[in-house]
Amino acid sequence: MIRKALPSDAKAIAQVHIRSWQEAYRDLMPVEFLNSLDATHAQRESSWTRSIESGESNIWVAELDQQVIGWVCVGPSRDEDAAGANTGEVMAIYVLATSWQTGVGLALWKAGVGYLVEQGYQGLTLWVLSRNERAIRFYRRAGCVADAGSERNLVRGGVTLEEVRYRLAFAALQGDVHDGP
Repeated sequence: MIRKALPSDAKAIAQVHIRSWQEAYRDLMPVEFLNSLDATHAQRESSWTRSIESGESNIWVAELDQQVIGWVCVGPSRDEDAAGANTGEVMAIYVLATSWQTGVGLALWKAGVGYLVEQGYQGLTLWVLSRNERAIRFYRRAGCVADAGSERNLVRGGVTLEEVRYRLAFAALQGDVHDGP
């Protein structure tokens, strides 16, 4: 089941965030850094609670057996060159590894993209680690294309990582966005 997140979901959202990073980025970031994320749970929970209560975040969660197993967060693009250009952003999408390739990620994607379309956005951007092959395959299947020259670096756990921006123009979607790209 996909539904809009409630403040009471913040603890589970933080847990999914941490666990999915630990699984998805196992070969991309130092294990010590990934293990240290457990200590950030309370701070992440507090941050998500505030964000959901204030309405600053548009988050949907996926539930299975009344447990949150994934979530997506969308809103206006935070990129300077896209801000004001009627462009939304998928800020994050995370699913527990035990639910990868089950359709949960696609259902969350549809909920997030559907919301952006309903809000009148013409397209979206998102950032992904350039070596995160699983995520890149997912975004490409959804119709996203790499934004040439958009690479940027960030440091996590003392390691420099490269991110690349992907874009999706909603005009490129065929049929109803709720039916999927």
